[in-house]
Amino acid sequence: MRSFSVAVLATVAAIFGSAGVAVGAPKDYCGDLKGANTGRTCEIQLSDPGYSVDISIPLDYPDQKSIADYISQTRDAFLNTAKSGAPRNAPYALSIKPTEYTSSIPPRGTQAVVFKVDQNVGGAHPQTVYKAFDWDQSYRKAITYTAASDDKLHTPLWRVDDPLTTVAPIVQAQLQQQLAPPPPPAQPGQRAAATPPPPLPIAQTALYNPANYQNFAVVNDGVIFFFDQGVLLPDSAGALQVQVPRAAIDPMIA
Repeated sequence: MRSFSVAVLATVAAIFGSAGVAVGAPKDYCGDLKGANTGRTCEIQLSDPGYSVDISIPLDYPDQKSIADYISQTRDAFLNTAKSGAPRNAPYALSIKPTEYTSSIPPRGTQAVVFKVDQNVGGAHPQTVYKAFDWDQSYRKAITYTAASDDKLHTPLWRVDDPLTTVAPIVQAQLQQQLAPPPPPAQPGQRAAATPPPPLPIAQTALYNPANYQNFAVVNDGVIFFFDQGVLLPDSAGALQVQVPRAAIDPMIA
C-alpha cells in the first residue's frame, strides 16, 4: 500500500506541479504547422509539380506563437495562390530562412530572429522581404519599433519620439557606401578622378517613413535594419540591410 501511495503522489506531482496547478505539456507549434522537428529547428518542406515550399524555423526563440502565426499565414496565402491553377512558366516557390542575432549590452540582453522571405509567384524575378522578431530577455517581452505606454506585451526600441532624424541619414550614407558604383579608372598618364559617385536614387519619403524600419535586430555593435526589396531603391538593388552603429544611437535606445 505504501509503495502504491508514493507512486500515486509522484504522478499527481508530475501532472499538477508543487503548487497543485495542472501543468500542461508545451504547445507543439511545429506539429501544428505540420513540420519536422529536428531538435533545433522546425522544417517545413512541400513539393508539387506546380510549387515548392522550404521553411526553417529556429525553436529557441522565446515567443514561438508569434512566429508560428506568421509562418502559417504566409505559407497558407502562398499555397492559396499556388493552387489557383493560374498558368505559369515555372513552379511557384516560397523560401523562408532565418538568421539569429543576440546582444548582451547592459542593462539587458536581446534575442532576435530575422526571416528572409523569397517568393516567386509568376513574376520575372523572386521578391524578397524580411520579417523580424525581437525579444527583451530581461522584461520577457517582444521589442517593437514603438510601443504605447499602456502596452503590457511589448517594449519599445526607442526612448525618443523621432529617431529617424538621426538614423535615416546614417542609412543613406551606408547604402551609398555599399552600392554606389566605383569611379571610372584613370586613363594612362592621368590621375584618378576625385569626383564622388552620383547619389543613389533613394526615395526620401521612404527613407524617413517609420513603417520601413519595423524589421530590425539589436546587436552589440548597434541595430541592423532590414528593408524589403523595392522599398528604398529600385527592385534591381534587391533586399537591403544596414547596421547603424551603437555609438550614434545608444542614448536613444530604450
